[in-house]
Amino acid sequence: MSNIFAQNLPDSIIKKLSIRVKEQDGINFGQGIPSFPTAEHIREAARQALDEKDIGVYPNFLGDNDLRQKIADKFTKELGKPTSVNQILITVGAMEAVASSILSLINPGEKIGIITPDYCNHFPAALLTKGEVVEIPMRENDVWQLDVENVQAAAKIGLKALIVTNPSNPTGAVLTHEQLRELVNLSTQYGFWLLVDETYSFLTYDDMKFTSLLKFYEKCQRLITIRSFSKEYAMTGWRVGYIVARPETVKLISRTHDALVGCVAKISQRAALAAISGPQEIVSKYQHILQRRREVICKKLDTLTNFLTFAKPQGAYYIFPKLQNSRSSEEISEKILKTVNVAVVPGVAFGKTGEGHIRISYAVDDQILDEGLDRLANFFLQK
Repeated sequence: MSNIFAQNLPDSIIKKLSIRVKEQDGINFGQGIPSFPTAEHIREAARQALDEKDIGVYPNFLGDNDLRQKIADKFTKELGKPTSVNQILITVGAMEAVASSILSLINPGEKIGIITPDYCNHFPAALLTKGEVVEIPMRENDVWQLDVENVQAAAKIGLKALIVTNPSNPTGAVLTHEQLRELVNLSTQYGFWLLVDETYSFLTYDDMKFTSLLKFYEKCQRLITIRSFSKEYAMTGWRVGYIVARPETVKLISRTHDALVGCVAKISQRAALAAISGPQEIVSKYQHILQRRREVICKKLDTLTNFLTFAKPQGAYYIFPKLQNSRSSEEISEKILKTVNVAVVPGVAFGKTGEGHIRISYAVDDQILDEGLDRLANFFLQK
C-alpha cells in the first residue's frame, strides 16, 4: 500500500492542463515557460563542458565554486556590501530551494504563512513539512496589494515562517521597499523566518522598481532569498536556482539539500555560469518583448470588461483576471479548454484568494498570444 501522505499531496493543475492541451494541439496559456530559446553562448558553454573528462563526476554539493563566486560578486555590486560564497547554495531550481529551506526550518504542526494568491507549488512544498498552511490574503484593487495587518494578525497567533513571491506569480504585483521593510520588521518582532521567492526579480514594468529582500540582510537574522536562472535566462529545463542567506542558515539548509538531491548537475551549472558571466543584453531583450506582450494582452482584455476585470501586472509575465460571474474558476477553465482549446489556470490553484480568477501566461510567442487571445475573446463574447 502506498504512503497515505503522498496520496494526499495535490496534483499539479498546471502540468495536467499542459499535458491535455498538448495532446489536443491547443494553445497553452497555463505554463510559464519563456518562448525564447536558451541563448547560444549558454548552450555553447554546455557543449564545451562535454569535453571535460570529469563532467560526469559529482560536483561540490554546495554548488560550483566559480558559479557561487559570480553570484556573490553580482550581489556585492548591486548591494554595495560584500557577499561571500558561504552565503550561497546552488539548488535544483527555485522549487527545491523553497522545499529544502522550509523542510530545514519547520517542525510538524508549526504554521507556515503564505501570502496569497501565490505560486501553486509552494503549497505542496509546505505540506511536505507536515506543518499547517496559513493563507494570508492580499487586497485586490486597481493593483494587488500586501495587507500588512493580515500578516501581523497571522504572526500574533504564531508563524514559524512566511513565504512571499516578489514579483508575484500569479498576480504580477511587486512589493515596495516600504512593504518589504514592514515584513522584515514583523519577522524581527515575532521571530518568524521570512522567505522571499524572487524568481521574477529581473522583470518589472513602467516605473516600478524592484527591491530585493537582500537590502535588509543586516536588519534581521531570519531572512532567506531565493532566485532562479529559469525565467531570467530562458533556462527552465536546466534546473538551476540558488539560496542567499546567512552562512549558518545555508549550512543548515545544505544538509536537507544533500539528503534530497545530492547536488545540481554539473553541466547545468556550467550553463548557469555562462549565463551570469556573459552578455546581459539578452535579459534586456526579453524584458522589452515581454513588456510589449503585456500591453497586447491588456488591450485585448480591456475589450472584455463585461466578463472580467484585471489589475495590470507590475512585474513577472502573468495576468490574473477576475471573472464577472459566480462560477468556479475550475469550471470556467475547463469550459475554455473544451470550447476554444486554450489552457488557462483556475485561480483556486493559487490559494483561496485566487478563486474567481484565471491566470494567463503571456510568455508565449507573439503569434500564439494573438491567436489565443482571439479565441478567449470569442469564448466570452459568445456567452
